[in-house]
Amino acid sequence: MRNNFFKLISILILISVNSFAAEITYKEILDNPTDLELNLNYAKQQESSGNLKLTISTLERLSMLYPTSTDIKLYLLSILIKMDSKVKVDLLVRTMMNDPNTSIETRKLIAELLTQSDQEKKEPSKWFAYLDLKYSQTEESNISGITKTKKLLQEGTKVDFTKVDSKFVVEYDKAYTRGSSLTVGKNIDKSSSVFFNLGLDINTINKKKKGDSDIISSSVSYFKVIDNHYISPYIYLSKPNYRRQEDYNTRGFGVNNTFIINEKNNINYGLAYADTSYDVNSHFDTAADNDNGTYSSFIRYNYNFTNKSQLGTKFILNRIESKKEFDSFDSKGISLVYSHVLPFGTLKFKSTYLENDYDEAEEFVDSSLIRTDESLVTSLSLDGQLNQIFPFLKKFNKLNGIFYTLNMRQSDVSSNVLNHDVERNYKTIGLTKRINLNGLF
Repeated sequence: MRNNFFKLISILILISVNSFAAEITYKEILDNPTDLELNLNYAKQQESSGNLKLTISTLERLSMLYPTSTDIKLYLLSILIKMDSKVKVDLLVRTMMNDPNTSIETRKLIAELLTQSDQEKKEPSKWFAYLDLKYSQTEESNISGITKTKKLLQEGTKVDFTKVDSKFVVEYDKAYTRGSSLTVGKNIDKSSSVFFNLGLDINTINKKKKGDSDIISSSVSYFKVIDNHYISPYIYLSKPNYRRQEDYNTRGFGVNNTFIINEKNNINYGLAYADTSYDVNSHFDTAADNDNGTYSSFIRYNYNFTNKSQLGTKFILNRIESKKEFDSFDSKGISLVYSHVLPFGTLKFKSTYLENDYDEAEEFVDSSLIRTDESLVTSLSLDGQLNQIFPFLKKFNKLNGIFYTLNMRQSDVSSNVLNHDVERNYKTIGLTKRINLNGLF
């Protein structure tokens, strides 16, 4: 512990090296908001003059700009402890301790900071909670899944797609999602916590006559740190209520683990199973024929080029078991993800290739063909805090509790069965407002 304390002191000294020889003005900060050294020196200057609130605001802004910098977070934590800002200390400590990229050494330094400040002598609330309110809009180029040739197979014969259920066939359409999600958690000790989540999404499609839905979901997950392993088992339940379609329930469970090899390398892997059961009623008396079970697994290797960029490679292996044998298949593939932290958010590029091999032919389509698919899904997304792209909102969004997401995605499925040879494009924009409910616990 003594070595950790001296290392902590060294980090704080390192942050304040090259300290201001002349006083830094606030105008200089406004003119150079992303200059790391200038802003750190300004924070140290304000700390020395006793203006800890301005020190905190400067460090919080730097923490947004450089979210992977543990040195900045440790410096911020030390100032928050000085201010006796219990809620902010709890939130920052929990965020860092629950981040799988936080090293073991940094965790020890956090514990040392709390010990030196006698923070552990107080009885902090082990419970925490927050409510997310979400809205998103998605534009889809081919919501009805019209094939690339605009033809369908029926008993081996090609049919013009537009003549099949024409009143339900829509190409371009918009879908809207309004949702809320309540998360309640408890920190069991410094290395483990449990989370309970309850969510509701209301989905509305603009033109298509069926597909609107209300989806209720719930989950329980547990998080445990054991040496360099970050283990998280979970269970979940999802119940959609569709308009003009069959309703169903999905129950699942699984476990994920992230193994931190070193600062630049980590491995993430998981196993899961989900069971889907359809509801039978007078309108859908054969709905149970669609019941299925999904076995899934993956392993992902991540490499951090810098503290702002990461490349991940994910290998995927799934098995779908359905009552309808022609809907049962094996799936295997690979996914590549590159992410980069920018001053206004995190840019992510993702590409996933899958091969699906089905068990039996769809006799009502073509009894001589057993379906095989190759799919390539690529996406480009940007996520972050709204204050990062609209700094003037800081006065209204002081807690940085509003998040944005922008996403473009293309799905291209090539199949030997004409009916499944489909290409789709999506564009999504969304906002999430997070409300901190910790004061209730």
